Amino acid sequence: MQKMIRVNEKRLAAKYNRRLFLAELPALSVIISLFIIVTVFITVLDAELPPEMYRTVFYAAYAAAAYGFVVCLAGSAIEDLLIKAHREHTYIRIADSVMIISQHTRTVFRDRKWVNYKKMWVVKLADVENVECVRNHITITAKARYFNEDASWLGYSKTDDGIAFDRWWYDENGGKDVSVIEITDFYTYGERIARHIVHCAKKSRERSQRREAFRRDMLEIARNAKHPKKLKDRYQPKKPRYRG
Repeated sequence: MQKMIRVNEKRLAAKYNRRLFLAELPALSVIISLFIIVTVFITVLDAELPPEMYRTVFYAAYAAAAYGFVVCLAGSAIEDLLIKAHREHTYIRIADSVMIISQHTRTVFRDRKWVNYKKMWVVKLADVENVECVRNHITITAKARYFNEDASWLGYSKTDDGIAFDRWWYDENGGKDVSVIEITDFYTYGERIARHIVHCAKKSRERSQRREAFRRDMLEIARNAKHPKKLKDRYQPKKPRYRG
């Protein structure tokens, strides 16, 4: 079983766009308020604004527009940076009998470069007991190893028995044991993903049971088998006897 489930970038972008809109609200509120004040003076009161008032309105509108431009520019750059980080570090990977769940958490500027941090869980599919998708979260009940480190430290490669970290120290000593995994649903069709994980876990358990049954049968055959030499002597064709 090989499956790589990537983050839904459109869904992620919609989340960041909502945050960007909330950051733009102060500028929009100022501009709308100024427009209402000027409209009331001109249309309702039928009066002209004093020169000082015009200058105040102009400077306030200019400051609001500048704030909105800076927030929009910086927010768009940060959004692109975060989406790129999620594209690389947020995924669910099912590889044979192991499931690796990775989720980007934050990006910081350190040592003159952007550094990504992520959470990662390593789970044996046979240990998965239950998977639920409720609103925007996927909850997996299973024994797992949990890591929360610099993403560059958690590189790994697939092996026959699971995974091997590029930094060998993490193979035995890194992370901690947990029994519940809760991740944000940044994917497409979270409920379908939950059902797929349950299906893969069931198949992995069945495969483990077949392998264990085969191993028991081989051990039983080995215990009951007679010595090869005796078997050879037993089935050796006898030479005909001739009487002189």
